[in-house]
Amino acid sequence: MMNRKGKLLLFILMFGMEFALGFYISYVLGYMHSDAISRVANAFYVLYSRDPHLGAIGFVWNPLPSLMELGLLVFYPLVPALATYGLAAVLMSSIFAALTSVLLYSSGRKMGIGAGISLTIALLYSLNPFVFLFGANGLSDAPYIYFIMYTVIEFCFWLKSRSASSLILSAFALAMAFWTRYEAVPLGVALAVGVVIAVFWMHRNYYSTGPTLREKAYKVEATWILLLIPAVFSGLLWIFFNYIIMDNPFYFLNSEYSNVAQSGQLQSDQSFVELFNSPWLALKFIAGKTLWYSAPLFAVLLIRLFTKRLFQGGTLIILLMFVSVPALQFVLLMRESSFGWFRYFMYVFPITVAWLPYELSLVRDRGRKLAFAVVVLSMLVTAGLLSYAMTDPSIAPDENNFINMADNEHLKEQELDRSVGAWIDSNMNDGTNIMTDSYSAYNLLVSSDNLKRYLITSDYKFETALNDPPGNDIDYILIPKPLPGIPKSAINKLYPNMFEHGNEWATLYHDFDGKWRLYKIKKWVAPQG
Repeated sequence: MMNRKGKLLLFILMFGMEFALGFYISYVLGYMHSDAISRVANAFYVLYSRDPHLGAIGFVWNPLPSLMELGLLVFYPLVPALATYGLAAVLMSSIFAALTSVLLYSSGRKMGIGAGISLTIALLYSLNPFVFLFGANGLSDAPYIYFIMYTVIEFCFWLKSRSASSLILSAFALAMAFWTRYEAVPLGVALAVGVVIAVFWMHRNYYSTGPTLREKAYKVEATWILLLIPAVFSGLLWIFFNYIIMDNPFYFLNSEYSNVAQSGQLQSDQSFVELFNSPWLALKFIAGKTLWYSAPLFAVLLIRLFTKRLFQGGTLIILLMFVSVPALQFVLLMRESSFGWFRYFMYVFPITVAWLPYELSLVRDRGRKLAFAVVVLSMLVTAGLLSYAMTDPSIAPDENNFINMADNEHLKEQELDRSVGAWIDSNMNDGTNIMTDSYSAYNLLVSSDNLKRYLITSDYKFETALNDPPGNDIDYILIPKPLPGIPKSAINKLYPNMFEHGNEWATLYHDFDGKWRLYKIKKWVAPQG
């Protein structure tokens, strides 16, 4: 049995490999996914903007990833690359990828699975090239996966032992998953239904005389309270924060920076328009994406078939948790608000893998080796499938960007953004007031050597200055080129012709490859007399 030192060694090994890859991609090659660097930027504004305050973390995306990066960015003055190259995000995702490896191993041992089997499952999952990339790329997926796996693992412990402590741990892990990504909501719904199945079907022999229907209902109610209250309270708290700070309880859902607004560009994509208007095509699209990750689920179903447990309640529970992921994407596609990225479907994989130790623990010793062989085969098949998917930009464009830098347009955009920030650092003094929308400018803002020269979206004076730049001591306005179908920055939205033509109080000062323009503001001169 692996002792604490062994688990620590596993953590250090996985963390070291993940961070090495992340450091190479972000710092050496200079590329970071836009979602990852924007979360770093949100944390960066909290500490180093003109008006440092916690609300600068933003109210669109779940705040936990940026809150964790906040602690790392305290050391930004000593290590600027934590922000400039997003190393704070790389550290975060690497830590959680390593924690996930230890979690999987520990869950196997707690379920009574041998050390060799537990370690094999942990390594087959963690070293899957696709999964490994997400431990290195700084995105929120690594912490989210850790929390949903923790949720499922503890829920499985409850299924097996009906331990209240496992239920409580599962509850808080689910709440943390919500603070990381919104995909935790449908998983919570699936778990709630799973409780009903467990109490009315799987736990029917809990009392020797058999519980009455009312007793079962009370047990469901009590279990829901333990399992769901932290997540439900978190959701209500998030709505409350949006209300008191942004004056809109659903700002995260329907603001000009929300996913709904960003997905407006899909209306110009005919293939997505067809999906939006055809539930059948949407289901085919979703099924095609999900199948890439489904081999471990088929392994679970096969094991249950041969051990004559296929029609037990546990099968329905794992299917519910699995289906919760594509079900959310179906709802979003019907609401015309999902890009359908390949990675959005990946969560079915860690959910199923988290279930595997529980599944193997239910197989008798003489059949466990065969069941384990089926699991190993499914994990190897998944590794092969996902490795291939990453090489094909038509399947996994986001992931392909990390291995095909020559054709990575996002890398070129980031290089330009950094060059804009560098030019401003070299040509503007620290007392210059430059207004820009951080929604578009986050790359150049985190690379600036003085963020306080910028008036950004989260600053208290931004709205006032936006409506009257000359009257609010603004020296320059920096705006991106408006692109068709892409949500406009606040400046371009209020002054739609400014990028091309300027206006009576703003003249073009510098153009950056036609992608950014810096306009100099004319000061109002009070009439003499």
